[in-house]
Amino acid sequence: MTDATTPTMRQKYMRIKTVFLMGYAALLALFIFWNISRPSGFNITILLIQCVPLLAFLPGILQNHYRTYSWVCFIILFYFVKAVEGAFASTANFTDGIFIGLTVYLFVCAMMASRWAQRMLYQD
Repeated sequence: MTDATTPTMRQKYMRIKTVFLMGYAALLALFIFWNISRPSGFNITILLIQCVPLLAFLPGILQNHYRTYSWVCFIILFYFVKAVEGAFASTANFTDGIFIGLTVYLFVCAMMASRWAQRMLYQD
């Protein structure tokens, strides 16, 4: 049973997509900040290695393909492993903690977006 205050599947999906894209942008901004603040200076090659795997999925996300979110979950797991490795290194700093938080946040958002996008597709 649903009442007038229960959000529809489309509303849930649009909310989680917005929240996901905010976290996505925050992770990309963290990569840019990390590259700018490196002691050895800015390195475009490292920035591209960090950002291109995430940016490859942006068209599918913007087109509301639920499978794209599932693939993003798999890719985020690699970032999570790197974040945990960095957080436990002797040279860890605050960005490593933020990196872990953002990867967990994006993983959960991508899972929910995938689920709700699929349900939305089959309810229509």
